[in-house]
Amino acid sequence: MSRRWKVLLCGYYGMGNAGDEFLASASIALLERCGLKRDEIVMLSGDTAESERVHGVRAFDRWNWREIVIAAKNSETLLLGGGGIFQDSSGLLSPWYYWGVMRIASLCGCRLWAAGQSVGPLRSPVSRALARNAFSLCSAVTVRDERSHEFLKRGALLADDLVLTLPCGASERKGNGVLVNFRPCGGLERKAAQDFSALEWTRGRSIIGVAMSDEDARLMETLQREKIIRLDDLRLCTVENWSETFSDGEYAWGMRLHFGVFCLKRGIPCTLVPYDPKVSDFAVRWGAKQWPDCSRPEEWSLADELDVAISTTITAFADSFRNAVRP
Repeated sequence: MSRRWKVLLCGYYGMGNAGDEFLASASIALLERCGLKRDEIVMLSGDTAESERVHGVRAFDRWNWREIVIAAKNSETLLLGGGGIFQDSSGLLSPWYYWGVMRIASLCGCRLWAAGQSVGPLRSPVSRALARNAFSLCSAVTVRDERSHEFLKRGALLADDLVLTLPCGASERKGNGVLVNFRPCGGLERKAAQDFSALEWTRGRSIIGVAMSDEDARLMETLQREKIIRLDDLRLCTVENWSETFSDGEYAWGMRLHFGVFCLKRGIPCTLVPYDPKVSDFAVRWGAKQWPDCSRPEEWSLADELDVAISTTITAFADSFRNAVRP
């Protein structure tokens, strides 16, 4: 099969969430490692102009089904490029949407594959059925946590988050700041923020808020305005600035998964707030402390496995790509 593009990337891209943009960036870099050029890659996005600017690939509107069909008909494969996109915590739209895109792509002759996935939480039997059906259509699937591996049972390879494979940049730490990240989570974030603010060991240290989305930034501004937390600085983390954003951290305390990923990559001791199973699984996988059992961050106990994990994740991605493009 010879079509205009080799890979159509599908995920929660162009929706204002830094973690998903990091997954897009990592997926594109890994595809380049497999020998593709950026003009052989396209993506579905909620903000096509911004995605094209940041990632340097052509983008199609993820909400326009006509554009999805055009992209699928002209792409050899569709890649679910990482993340917890098959979940129904935010409603039933997500599993229905991604199942629909995958079914359309399959009908258009695309070969389907998935990398770096977390599956769930899926509370509805319909959501679980949609997820199992969607992943059964894939020629290769890698997942980033044990829960997802168990859910899919056969046909899925356990690897790590794709963002771990991104280049780290400078490794030295510049200051004694405490990096903090809070995200909206039904009130859990306020309890966690209150507990953080009561910690004696943070006294006299610079507190740097790290927002992984605009909603994180708004939340932390509100928490500061209500005097629940103290912030000396607030930074919006992006694909372009993440290394610099994390450079002043000596310790970290936060909620988002990819906040934890970057702390691991930079060697910053981190306490994670497990608002979602994927965060708890990541903490256990790498030996990070979790709130409320531990308040003071400690070194990642399994950080010496990082280089091997990165190499294994790169290899698993390359093998999946070869399976997907094989005639």
